[in-house]
Amino acid sequence: MIPAPARARETRRPARRRGCEPAGHGGVSLRRSAAAGAVAAAVLAGIGAAPGRAADDLSLAAKAALFDVDLAERFLAADGQVRVRRRLPTAEHPYVTWNMSDTAYMTGLYCAAQTWRQLATGDPEAARRARTAAAALRHLVAVTGRDGLLARASAPIDEPWLDDGTWRESPDGRRRWRGNVSSDQVDAAMFGLFVYTMHLADAREREAIGETVAAVVDAIVDDGLRIIGYDGRPTRWGRYEPAYVAGEEPMNALLMLQMVKVAHELTGLPRFGREYARLLQMGYARIGEGARLDRPPREANHSDDVLIALALYPLLELETDAAVRLHYERAAHRWFHGRTYPGIDVEGNPLATFLHRHWTGDRTYDAAALDTLRGVPLDMKWNAGTIETYARRFGFSFTADPVAPLTGDGPLPIAQRGRTWSFLVHNPYRVGGDRHAVAPFETNGLDYLVSYWFGRAHGMIRAED
Repeated sequence: MIPAPARARETRRPARRRGCEPAGHGGVSLRRSAAAGAVAAAVLAGIGAAPGRAADDLSLAAKAALFDVDLAERFLAADGQVRVRRRLPTAEHPYVTWNMSDTAYMTGLYCAAQTWRQLATGDPEAARRARTAAAALRHLVAVTGRDGLLARASAPIDEPWLDDGTWRESPDGRRRWRGNVSSDQVDAAMFGLFVYTMHLADAREREAIGETVAAVVDAIVDDGLRIIGYDGRPTRWGRYEPAYVAGEEPMNALLMLQMVKVAHELTGLPRFGREYARLLQMGYARIGEGARLDRPPREANHSDDVLIALALYPLLELETDAAVRLHYERAAHRWFHGRTYPGIDVEGNPLATFLHRHWTGDRTYDAAALDTLRGVPLDMKWNAGTIETYARRFGFSFTADPVAPLTGDGPLPIAQRGRTWSFLVHNPYRVGGDRHAVAPFETNGLDYLVSYWFGRAHGMIRAED
């Protein structure tokens, strides 16, 4: 193993900001035009939704607005953290609680999504939400009381609470925080902070975010490329050391490169440039080419597919060395197109498709990705009562699609997939949960939002779609 370089006195280099052309301006009404609504109503009154469309009469923009409203009102904590699953009240626990295992992950995605929403629309509310999410990610590092240790989530000590996992009190006794953080959480946090800082952060925010990112990366590097938890032991899914990435989890080579590259970009500190060079010398970029494991589709880990995307995005935005960049491009090609077995390209995955187009210019898969967004069924996220409440409030219609018998070996169309907290993470070759049953949890549409707003901000979706 190549030893980590010793620390020395460092100076920052000047910050730079990346541009992204806005794709349109103005808010979006949840109601479609009268003509469009009449057409949709006629279709729904007949034989059901048209092929490739959801069983609702919402445009892509209106569905994004609906998911934005729901997330802000029911899943967004006052401090900017995004809760994953909303546990409904029961006789035993007559209050709303949340499962918060992936709060840092969700907050990172939300930070990026709201940044792209601001770039697409110029909406100051989107900028405010992105800023608050970035502050929440910084809080999740500060709340643990350990330098550079990220929490999965935190909550006020007096808030109604019911959750699994390992929780501890903050040093000031005012909050509890969830530990045993994984590489997933770090990956998404770095991704969200990178997107926000490169587009919206002012100089003061950039410095503060840089300090947080530096603390997280320093802790992992100093602890032998591992996440060491509050108890002084490595967390279960927090390993990036050479033997691990070479022998068990090549994806984590990309995740390690991502965080170091982001730290160098946001701080300008030379030690992160040296650490990045050390990782390259140890073969991390080459190892990362195999980040997506070559497995039969029903065995593929689509959670890892998202993590690979979140790692590759900053790396391909920042890397200018052609030889190093080639490793990342090969990783992206295998991730999207597969190898022996199919990749994501056959799945109509909107975020993956739009990232692929962003990197290659290839528009071949756009139509399928847009059909997926149109077809996302509201009952994939919410119980019937919630949908009915929103339909009355905003004036749209929804008809639940019947479950069709499984046919063939290909990925299921989005309208035939079951209840899931993220259609980006869920394996589309498997049905998933029963959408028609009343579930004890409801989830939010962040998977839709991060896909939609990336597409809007990069000119791949029109405001009128």
